[in-house]
Amino acid sequence: MPTVKRSARAPYTTEQMFDLVNDVESYPKFLHWCRGARVESIQGNTVEATLEIGVLGFHQRFRTRNTLQRPERIGIDLVSGPFRRLRGEWRFVAIQEQETDISLTLTFEVTLSPFGVVFAKVFEELAIAQMAAFVERVKTVYGSSG
Repeated sequence: MPTVKRSARAPYTTEQMFDLVNDVESYPKFLHWCRGARVESIQGNTVEATLEIGVLGFHQRFRTRNTLQRPERIGIDLVSGPFRRLRGEWRFVAIQEQETDISLTLTFEVTLSPFGVVFAKVFEELAIAQMAAFVERVKTVYGSSG
């Protein structure tokens, strides 16, 4: 199964980074491939959300169940969509009071079909670019000085 691992360090608190990633409904504002994002339900520390991907002629929708452990971790599990499997997590580790190491790990498997093979490559590229988009977004939301 393909696995994408990305990490970055940002001059912001773990709470700020966690809240930014957890703000699913804002994704279309800064993720160029995200055509729609909707929180479907919130129950305690579990959020179910649907994302709509639209890029290079691909239009897909998938739903995840995100388990929140604020401000250290967001676990991601597939509920429905064009994957056989999708699992991942965001981790936020404080380095100093105003500095956080952020990591994203996504493991996924698509259905075995010509579409699935191409979609897997597209999804992998989107996942790789995602970390940079969040690091840029945090500057817009909280200011460039952290």
